[in-house]
Amino acid sequence: MNNLEKQLESIGKAFLKIFDDADKAAVVAEPFVDVAFPILAPVYNAAANGAAAATKAGVAAIVPSASEADNMLAVAVAVEPILSKFAQAGGLPAPTTATVMTYAAALQKSLAAAAAIGANTKAPG
Repeated sequence: MNNLEKQLESIGKAFLKIFDDADKAAVVAEPFVDVAFPILAPVYNAAANGAAAATKAGVAAIVPSASEADNMLAVAVAVEPILSKFAQAGGLPAPTTATVMTYAAALQKSLAAAAAIGANTKAPG
């Protein structure tokens, strides 16, 4: 594994940690939403859990040595069934191909931004 691949893997792990923490916060909020906003609870729970699961699957699908287009397709293939499952659980229509591709592109942009921040941050000393 070359240095770029190691750096991308490290960034991906940090990105997953951020989403894991956000997922935990969303899970903690679920009972509150269930009681305070019962009509919104199914959609909230499906959205919170679906986004976390799809993000984890999308990050795992990325191959550092693959092209941007190949990775976007891999992410889309990985997240589509997850997004569909959680949309159905929340009583929402399945996402369109365009929505899945937009999600995949947004995930890639987020990872690229995280990589740029990591590349511009130097360790002290």
